[in-house]
Amino acid sequence: MVEVINYKYHHGRTIKEYRELRSMTQAQLAEVWPKSGGTEQGVNTRYVQDVEYGHKHIEDPHVLRKLAAILDIPLWKFGLSEYDPFNPHALPGHGRSMFVETLDATEYLIEDAWRLRRAVPLPMLEKTVERLNHLFAYFRMYLPPPLQLEQRFLILYAQVQRLNAVIHVERRRYKKAVAAFEEMYETAKEFGKPAPLAMALMGIGTELERAGKQQEAVDRLEQARDVSLRASKQVMAVIHSYLARAYAGLHDELHFERAIDVAETLATDLGEQYGDGTDFVFHSLSGTLAERSYGYLDLKQPKQTLAMKKEIICQISWEQNTYLHAWLPLDWARAYMMLNEIEESVKAARLFLHRTFALQSPHAKSRADAYLKALEQNGYKDIQEVKDFRKELDEAKHAQEKD
Repeated sequence: MVEVINYKYHHGRTIKEYRELRSMTQAQLAEVWPKSGGTEQGVNTRYVQDVEYGHKHIEDPHVLRKLAAILDIPLWKFGLSEYDPFNPHALPGHGRSMFVETLDATEYLIEDAWRLRRAVPLPMLEKTVERLNHLFAYFRMYLPPPLQLEQRFLILYAQVQRLNAVIHVERRRYKKAVAAFEEMYETAKEFGKPAPLAMALMGIGTELERAGKQQEAVDRLEQARDVSLRASKQVMAVIHSYLARAYAGLHDELHFERAIDVAETLATDLGEQYGDGTDFVFHSLSGTLAERSYGYLDLKQPKQTLAMKKEIICQISWEQNTYLHAWLPLDWARAYMMLNEIEESVKAARLFLHRTFALQSPHAKSRADAYLKALEQNGYKDIQEVKDFRKELDEAKHAQEKD
């Protein structure tokens, strides 16, 4: 009579496989065998034998999870997930949990999104941010972080809220941008780290400045500066950059020079570490120089802006900052307009418009339109170069509306 061998799977097979991989005897495993509920452990060797041969079946998920930790068995081998619904705030006792791995991947995706901001058209950035939004919506609804990972989860969530604010700005949804930065600030307050608190306040201040609320903007940015003193030099540098621009908006030359000098000194001293992602700061020395350039225009010092052209061009080229490469000609256009050099002004504005086509940013195109309206209102409407630029800009807007 031929013996029929039953190869039907049972958890004992996996337990035996991993016990042997760890060079553990059945007796040794019996000593540390977990019991259902409580912290007791230990069974007789015969019990382990019965489990491994399939005479006894282990169905209790608590026991299976503890065995997985003892023998370093991947939880999926037992049909279990990394997330324990009966103990949601506990991490697995072995290896790196899938939640940790997922947060690692999420952090990389957030960092990549900030780098994309400097180099790709807006729609590509939006796709990445949309994926992050879906991921965190799933986390918050179905998979809350374990207690040990809650702070890290909130830090990353705050950065996603910040990315959402950036998207709103580029889409000219400025009120929504303020709301997103305020949400980031509320998230940051939950764990109290100075870096995200300062960056959220900076975002709110920058949007207040855009809305023409200059003193309120300075107040928020000064608050951000004070908080940044407890953060990294990277955070201090970027916040001083934007604070300087706000001072320029108030025509406060003394405080502008002080703030921008601090920002540039910090950025220069940090070198390649400035914008390396520390505390999710991806600003750059070229960005700080751009804030100085912009500030000079608010202070009615266009020659100072133009004197910086070569320095900024070299820095942007070194950093390969596509975003600033597109935006800087608008500063030059405004500077030339102040000096009544209209031909050079329009030439620079056209360069800005052509470069912003690659960005696909409605915000950028609106700035070109605002510049042209300023030219026309200042009495240059009938100059041929201005007429030609108006035609080109209207055609670009029409093409955008069709898309």
